Amino acid sequence: MGPRCGTSFVMQQCVKAGFPVNGVAFVNEVLTPKAGNHKGYYEMYGEPKAGQIQKVWPAQLSQVDPENITALLVLDRRDKKALFASMQRQAQRENMNYPVEQAYEEISQTLRDYLKKTDVSFKQVYTEELNDRIDEVLAYLAPEFRRAKYRIP
Repeated sequence: MGPRCGTSFVMQQCVKAGFPVNGVAFVNEVLTPKAGNHKGYYEMYGEPKAGQIQKVWPAQLSQVDPENITALLVLDRRDKKALFASMQRQAQRENMNYPVEQAYEEISQTLRDYLKKTDVSFKQVYTEELNDRIDEVLAYLAPEFRRAKYRIP
């Protein structure tokens, strides 16, 4: 879902595990200031690519044929107060001024509309659970890309 709900962390873990990722750590310092996530964001680079893991924001889902989605992970925070505070800090880093609660609702509605229209199955994980569930998340995202160096249960 995002922003500020663990998408970059998941992408970093995919890179670390050796999974094929369509994304770049930093688009540029303006759009993705390192202060907001010093290990990288791994935003989708170019068009969606089959057979690769990519971070796709709800507004970008309309570019993806639902038939090409093999796994869809939806991340969100249970603690909305913490989410909105994090979103506000990031907006300031990006020199943007927008009502974060409204932005979150618009993002949420876009995702709900897409899921209802396409009936794509998905796994939802809350940010607060990511550290404990990262192996499960990686196995869900890319079971066919398992690497000997990273043993996924």
